[in-house]
Amino acid sequence: MTARHLISLLAISLLSTVEAKAGSAPQQLRGKSITLSWSESGVYKRDGSSLSVTYNLVRVIYISEAGRAFGRGTTTGRRGSMTKEAGPEQTAGRFNFAGNTVTVYQVNRGVARRVVITLDPAFSGCSAAVTVGKSGPGTTIEGYDGVTYEVISLQPSAVSCSIREGNALAN
Repeated sequence: MTARHLISLLAISLLSTVEAKAGSAPQQLRGKSITLSWSESGVYKRDGSSLSVTYNLVRVIYISEAGRAFGRGTTTGRRGSMTKEAGPEQTAGRFNFAGNTVTVYQVNRGVARRVVITLDPAFSGCSAAVTVGKSGPGTTIEGYDGVTYEVISLQPSAVSCSIREGNALAN
């Protein structure tokens, strides 16, 4: 094996190690819960008519002492609310931990959300930014009423973030 091959193998090995560590929850975040909330205004179309709706979203993420992520998401609109919970099997790959930043990815049909959480140096406070996008023209979602709507636009606002000790999902 040539020196060039050894260097290439070493570089690939180091990159894969760094990538694996980037996905692990930092020790300072273990045993804590992050609560995110924001509003999302959207314009939807059904049968040629446009409809403007604002939803309130709350996401609670608990990082266990073992570094496993658990989540609960509640979305509330004028016609009701919906709550979904997810264990580590469902959250795998949706959270990326890198230093004091947690990036959360959520895809629902043709709509995607990226939430970037920035933790303070003590891991006791946070701020967050939410980006929402759709796959393109014709993107649809199913409403609370079971009817399919075309997504015209989505805009997040009023994002807040907090951290607390313990499992907020248990309470």
